Amino acid sequence: MLAEAPARAIRVGGINIAPGEARTLSIPLAVRASDDKTAAVAVPAWAAVGPKAGPRVSIVAALHGYESSAARAAAELTRTIDPAAMSGSLVVVPVMRAGGRFAPGDRAAPLWTFPGDAGGTREQRDAFALFSEVTVGSTALILLAAPPPGRRALPAVRAAMDDPRTRRLVAETGAVVALATRAPSGSLRAAAAEAGVSALELRAAGGPGDEAADVAQLVSAMRAVLNAIGVLPLDATVRGDGKSEARRETRATDTRAARPASPAPLPVRRTSTVRAPAGGLVEPRAMAGDLVRRGHVLARIEPPLGARGIEVKARRDGLILESPLRLTARAKTKLFLIGDLARADVERAGAAPLRARKSERSRAHDTKVRAGWVEHVALPNLGIARLKAKIDTGARTSALHVARMKTVDTAGGPGRRPILEITVPGGPRGKRPTKVRAAVREYVVVRDTSGRMERRPVIETALRIGPFKKRILVTLTNRGDMLFPMLIGRTALGPSIVVDPSRRYLLSIS
Repeated sequence: MLAEAPARAIRVGGINIAPGEARTLSIPLAVRASDDKTAAVAVPAWAAVGPKAGPRVSIVAALHGYESSAARAAAELTRTIDPAAMSGSLVVVPVMRAGGRFAPGDRAAPLWTFPGDAGGTREQRDAFALFSEVTVGSTALILLAAPPPGRRALPAVRAAMDDPRTRRLVAETGAVVALATRAPSGSLRAAAAEAGVSALELRAAGGPGDEAADVAQLVSAMRAVLNAIGVLPLDATVRGDGKSEARRETRATDTRAARPASPAPLPVRRTSTVRAPAGGLVEPRAMAGDLVRRGHVLARIEPPLGARGIEVKARRDGLILESPLRLTARAKTKLFLIGDLARADVERAGAAPLRARKSERSRAHDTKVRAGWVEHVALPNLGIARLKAKIDTGARTSALHVARMKTVDTAGGPGRRPILEITVPGGPRGKRPTKVRAAVREYVVVRDTSGRMERRPVIETALRIGPFKKRILVTLTNRGDMLFPMLIGRTALGPSIVVDPSRRYLLSIS
């Protein structure tokens, strides 16, 4: 009988969280200068580690600062989880935007561009700190959102559907519609996907008086996704004393319970925006959840000063995803968002009520990419376009050969992390080494194959291997006596790559 691997402690915001423990903490950002004083700004967070080994999942809400239902749902989830029933770890950030609606003062902080830069401006350093603490090392990232104030929407999930792992999680959310959209460049979801993390955005319905329903819908969707990933046990319930219990199966051989099947989210691959042709009073004739045909009257706008009213009509068939709640609008402002559905999905939407629901479990399987024990990789952030690397699943971390390194600066902020100037391999034989700068994330003590202990700096950089590009942690050391200048550990490979120890150079980075 195989023994279960014990869980590992995680470190968030400079605090270690041990297995079976949950902590409320904060993630420090750059120091602000105000009125000749400095004040450290931090983002509140919550983290828990289960007693069993498993994946790490991060949940982030209120990226703009106004999504109160999303922030409440994230806080509610933390109150209903018992770390003793978990596998792996969970990090929850109820309000990501520290300078948004929930921050003191009336000056909103600028939106961050992720993944940020440890040696850049204050906003870039903030984005780098948050991305490193929340996303790096996670298997999945769940973003919680809500429509802007004054709008109503269908419960939806947004994700890039080209990743089979993400598609499987989307099917578990219970959302009404699934939008196969790529996130804008620089957003947290886009940066997470670039790092190889399965990222999806859960959006509540919004609307006055519906916040309790929105919170319940988001919490249900999060628990379903966490169950599909393996962080929470199936059918875990929370007792009145705050501790969790799981219902036992009727058959001893069953490890998972059967759940009632329900329709999967309606796939939407293209959307169109209907804008107000003129400013004035808005009289809506349709709302989110309605199926409309081309030429259907969506709203009527009554301009001021007695001008003739204008009818706003749909330009194509589809499902209304968002509709206005406010009774006034300016010219060119967004009124409706309409999604295109396939004919079969139109019939399914018309036959079933459009409401938050739990989908049947997806039968899609992860597709694995086969790699050899030696592959060519690229490190674009370090200027390395092609480098031989040994794939070592017996090693947990990755290592890169550096001929020389020295500290030239510090990244600033509470951590004062040093910035190193390192001499890295040039790549193909005959190409001269290059000097680059990189911020140190942490220092670790590593035992090499000879049994010697060595303290090494750890940096975060982008790795391109085959069709994948992800951000990984790499230790820096002198590997001049080794055959390969880089070693790729199992944490950098992820679940989508399997290694064939009898083959070499199965992947291409061109």
